Amino acid sequence: MCRRFVLAIAFCLSVFPIVATASAQFMFPGGYGGYGYSKWGADPGAGYMAALGSYGRAQGAYELEKAKADAINVETMVKWNRALRARQAQLRQDHEQELARREREREARVAERAVEDGTTLNRLLLEILDSDPTVVKSTLSRAPLSADAIREIPFEWDSEAITGCLDEMSGSDSLPSILMRPTFETERSALKAAVLPALDEDRKGEISPATLARLREAVAKFKAAFAKKGSEFDIGYQEARDYLTTLDSLSRLLRDPSMKAFLSQVDDGKPRTVGDLIGFMNSYNLRFGATTNERQVDLYRRLIPLLVEIRDAGFASRTTPASAPAKDAKSLKAAAAEAFRGMSWKSLDAHDRGR
Repeated sequence: MCRRFVLAIAFCLSVFPIVATASAQFMFPGGYGGYGYSKWGADPGAGYMAALGSYGRAQGAYELEKAKADAINVETMVKWNRALRARQAQLRQDHEQELARREREREARVAERAVEDGTTLNRLLLEILDSDPTVVKSTLSRAPLSADAIREIPFEWDSEAITGCLDEMSGSDSLPSILMRPTFETERSALKAAVLPALDEDRKGEISPATLARLREAVAKFKAAFAKKGSEFDIGYQEARDYLTTLDSLSRLLRDPSMKAFLSQVDDGKPRTVGDLIGFMNSYNLRFGATTNERQVDLYRRLIPLLVEIRDAGFASRTTPASAPAKDAKSLKAAAAEAFRGMSWKSLDAHDRGR
């Protein structure tokens, strides 16, 4: 028994170091997966440094990826902004082109309306009369114009400035001192009462025959009263007579029926010209009226280049530039008094009888 017990103890003692060594190798390996963690769990300093290295590598990888992402974001935003600005610029350009197109269309419509309502021809006519005040050179134009074409033109009396001048002359501060005497109060009131409706109608369109007749009657009665009550020995007599002469002459320019005599003459078979037309319109204070049919529109279009040629020739031949006249009503009144001063009343009455 004692021998067996001793042998058992000896066997246990011989096995114990082997078990202890195997157990130590299992708990503290020399390395893990070949990544160099020798002494893992055995040396805290080595483990800390290994952790720092791992963190550093991870942080570097993160910063690199973040830089790449930031670069991609900046490039993307640059592309977006450039695309946005390019599109905005294109839209602005398209808008400006559309506005320009609409403006061209509007100008074309305005130009067409100016042809149709006579505005273009009337502007050219005024420029011709400005470059050739005596209308001598303009009437020499030999550009042919048929009688049918002349009759086709819708003439209008260009009278607004004249009615405005009559209104200025009928004011109490415009009459000569003799005509402001109480003895002419009835005639002054009748004149003012006749001028105002003519002025109002002319602003809206044309003066009616009834209104025009009333105005001329008022002027005629004023002249008759002055001839009866005035005296050549009165101071200011000639001034008053010239005033009434101007008043009478202007009233006749509002609508002169004798123009129909000229229109009747175009049927005499003689050739007519654009020069004849200009002289006729100047003599009777006419303008081109608004067209009412396509024949008139076509005629106006054909007249435009002819009047342009006459206007340009008139300005080219003028040696000295004309001084621009004043455009106010008082200046027109003064010019009218100068133009019609000394005209015979018999001549004016004879003009009426010769219509």
